[in-house]
Amino acid sequence: MNEELKHRGFRQIMGIYVPGFVLVLLGLLFNPNDAHAHVTDVVITHCTDVLGGKPFGETGAYEKCVGTIYFALDPQNPRNRIIVDLDKAPRNAMGQIEFSSDLFVLRPKDPSRGNEAIFFDVVNRGNKLLLGRFNLAEGAIDPTSEAEFGDGFLMQQGYTLVAVGWEATPNTRAVSLYPPRATENGQPITGLVSNWFIPLTPTRAFEITSSYWSGFEEYPPLYPTDPTYQLTERLGYHGEQRVLPRDSWEFGQMVDGVVTYDPTHVFLWTGFRPGYTYQLTYRSKDPLVNGVGFAALRDAASYFKYNPEAEIQGRYAYAYGVSQTGRYLRQLIHEGFTVDEGGERKAFDGVFVHAGGSSLGPYNERFGQPNDGGFHSQTKFPILYHETRDPATGKTEGLGSRIPDGLHPKVVLYETSSEYWDRGRVAALNHTSIDGSQDVDLAENVRFYVMASIPHSNGSLPPARRFELQERANPIDVRFSMRALLVGMDQWVQDGELPPASRYPTLSAGTLIDRDEIKFPEIPGVQWPYHVPGGYRSDLPGQLTDNPLPFLVSDVDDDGNEVDGFVLPELAVPLGTYTGWAFRSERAGAPREILMMAGSYVPFPRTREERREWGDPRLSLEERYDSRTDYLRRFEEQAAALADEGYLLEQDLEQVVSGAASHWDWVMEQSSESLRP
Repeated sequence: MNEELKHRGFRQIMGIYVPGFVLVLLGLLFNPNDAHAHVTDVVITHCTDVLGGKPFGETGAYEKCVGTIYFALDPQNPRNRIIVDLDKAPRNAMGQIEFSSDLFVLRPKDPSRGNEAIFFDVVNRGNKLLLGRFNLAEGAIDPTSEAEFGDGFLMQQGYTLVAVGWEATPNTRAVSLYPPRATENGQPITGLVSNWFIPLTPTRAFEITSSYWSGFEEYPPLYPTDPTYQLTERLGYHGEQRVLPRDSWEFGQMVDGVVTYDPTHVFLWTGFRPGYTYQLTYRSKDPLVNGVGFAALRDAASYFKYNPEAEIQGRYAYAYGVSQTGRYLRQLIHEGFTVDEGGERKAFDGVFVHAGGSSLGPYNERFGQPNDGGFHSQTKFPILYHETRDPATGKTEGLGSRIPDGLHPKVVLYETSSEYWDRGRVAALNHTSIDGSQDVDLAENVRFYVMASIPHSNGSLPPARRFELQERANPIDVRFSMRALLVGMDQWVQDGELPPASRYPTLSAGTLIDRDEIKFPEIPGVQWPYHVPGGYRSDLPGQLTDNPLPFLVSDVDDDGNEVDGFVLPELAVPLGTYTGWAFRSERAGAPREILMMAGSYVPFPRTREERREWGDPRLSLEERYDSRTDYLRRFEEQAAALADEGYLLEQDLEQVVSGAASHWDWVMEQSSESLRP
C-alpha cells in the first residue's frame, strides 16, 4: 500500500485506493450487522509461526501476526460523546474521527481447535502482559523464544491473544495508539501539564520522559524558559511542598560542562534527592484525544466478534489489565465501553482487573497523563460496580451504571495487599460502604479476591536483597492462582458455571480492621507501617487531604501475616512474614516512606537458638515443623484444598509444591547473618 495515501486515511480495496470513510459507508450499506463496529481496516503486515510450528496440546500450532487496525468514530454517537475533546478532533469528509492502533495477535493456525475466546492483552505502558502473567514466561516486546512463551498455558487453553494500542507510546517498539490531537476553531489548544517523579539515586539531570510514571514525552514545554513553570520538592506524597527557585533548574542536561536544552530532561543544579517526590508543572499545547483508546478496545472486540469477514474471529472477548491497566479497565467499564457503539451488544464478556485498587485514572482528560501511578490522586466515586449513593454529593452511581441491563460483563477483581496499604488505593472500599462503616454485597456479575500479604508486583525465588528495600523482597508467586481464576471466569462466561467464591476480609468477621488497630510482632530492626498515609478522595472540593477515606486493612496473626482473603499455601504454612508493602532503604532515600508496589519478606529463625539470638518473638522453623517432609506435607495439603475449590489447578500442584521445596532449601542454605532482619 502506498504509505503516503495510507497516512492520509486511504485504504486499498480491489486494487484501488479509496478514502477510509468510504469503507465505513460501504460497511454500513452491505453489512448492517456490523454498523456499530467502526473498524475501517485491518492491515496485517506479516505472520510467522510460533516456535517453528510447535504444537500446544490439542490446540496445535500458533502463529504470531502484527499489523495496524484503523478506526472511524462518529462524534455524535451518544456512546462516543463521553470521549473528552472528540468534538475537537479533525474530521474526514463524512464527519468522522479517524485514528489507528498497533495490532499484535497470537492465534491458533487452525481456529477450529481454539476455545472461541479472544483474550485482549491491555498493554501496560505499551508492554504486553498475558504471556508473563499466565504462561509464566519472560517478558518480551516481541516474544520469540521458548522462555518468552513460557509453558504455553494460554495456548493449550486455546485462546486467541490480541493486543491493541490504547495509549500513545511514541519512540518505542511497544503496542501503541495513534490518536488525533484536539484544536479549538483551528487554533492550538494550550494547557498545563503536571506530573511527579521520585529519583532512586542522586542525580542532577533526571530523564522525565523515561520515568515510569510520567507522560511528559508527548508534551514538550511551550516556552522552555518561562518563569512561571514550577518544580517542587517534598518528602512523601503528602509532605509539605517546597517550590524550587526557577533559576535553580531548567530543561536540559549537562554536556561538556554546559547545560544544553533538552525537553526530555530536567537539570537541577543542587541535585535531585533520592526518595523525595518532585512535581513538575509547565504549559504545553496540542492535547491528545486519549479517550479514543477506550473506543479502540471496544470496537476491535466488537468487530472481531460480530463481523464474519473480520481477520480475527471469536465468539467471546475477555480483557486483562494490571496496575495502570487494571485501573484503565475499571474506567472502561465505568464509561460504558464494554458495550458496542450501538449499545445493543456486548463488546467484552469478561474483564479480569488485577491490582486496580479502588481507583480510576487520567485516561480521558485534556492533557491527561495516562502513566500517572494513581498515587492517592485517582480515588473517585463511584467505586462499587452496582449503584450506591454518595453521601458527600448525593449522587447515585456505580461503575456499571452506563451498561444496559443484560449486557453486563463478568468481572473478576483480583487485588493484592498493596492496594489496601500502598499509594492510598484503599481497596477495601470495593466491598464496604464508602465511609467504611459496613460490609456490602458485591454485584452478581462481580467476584473479588484479595491476595493476603501479597505485594502489587509478583514475587519470585530466591527472595532478593534489593538495594532500594530495607528487607528482602516478598517472593510469593501468585500466577498459579491467576490461571485458576481465569479458567473460572471462562467457565462462568461460556457455561454459566459459577466461579470460586469471592475471598476478602470483612468487618462482620472482625478480619477487616482500621489500620490504627493493627498490631505487628516486635521484631528487632523491622519497621512497621503504623504511620503511612491512607487514601483520599480526589473528586471533592478543597485540598486532597481534606477528604480522607477510611484506612481499612486485613488483621494479621502473631507472625504479622494477614489472616483473611485469598490465603495461599505460602501464608497458611509460612516460612516467614510476608507483607504487601516495603520501606525504602537508606541508600534509596526517605527510609520512612514506602516504596511503591513492593513487598517485604522477613524469614523466620530456623532454630530456637537463632530465635533467642535475634530476639525474635516468632516461633522458629524447628518449633513449627518436624522436618522438611512435614513442612511439604502440610503445604501440599493446603494447596490440594485450594485446588478442590477451584482456586488452584490440579495440573499446577506439582509446580506449586516444587516451589515450596526450593524455598525451604534456600532458607536452610543461608547463613544466620544473611537471614536476620
